[in-house]
Amino acid sequence: MKILILTMISLILTNCTSSYVNNKKTISSPNDLMKFTNVWCEKNKSTDNLIKMCGQGWSNDLTISEQKAIMDAKLKIADITQHSIVKSEKITHKENNKGVVKKYEMIADNILKDASVAGYKIISKKVLKEKNGWRTMVLLEFKNS
Repeated sequence: MKILILTMISLILTNCTSSYVNNKKTISSPNDLMKFTNVWCEKNKSTDNLIKMCGQGWSNDLTISEQKAIMDAKLKIADITQHSIVKSEKITHKENNKGVVKKYEMIADNILKDASVAGYKIISKKVLKEKNGWRTMVLLEFKNS
C-alpha cells in the first residue's frame, strides 16, 4: 500500500513540474525565474558519452535572446570538455621584531582557448516573455568522444 501511495505521489509531482514548464508563458519575478530555471535544467542528465547542458539568454530582441542562450550552453559544454586551469602559489615568510609573518597567495585561472563544440544538437527550446523582452531557454546535447 505504501509503495502504491509513493508511486502515485511521485507521478503527480512529475506531472506538476512538467506542466509548470510547458504552461509557463511569462517570467514575473527573480524568484519565478529561479524556479523555472531549476525545473528546466532538471532535464540536464548527462552521461560519460553524452553531455546535456541548459543555457539561457535575455534580450529585447528575440533572435539575440536565442543566440545568447545557445552561446551560454555552448560555453558551459566547452568549459567541461576543453578547459585548463593555471594555478600559481606563493608563500612568503618575513621576520620582524614581533615574530614571523606568513603570507599565502594563490591565483587560479580557468582558461578556455580555441574551443570547438561542433556537432551539438538543440534538444528543446522555450521562449518566455519577461518584462519588456524575451527570455530563451535551450537544452543542448553534445556527444563527448
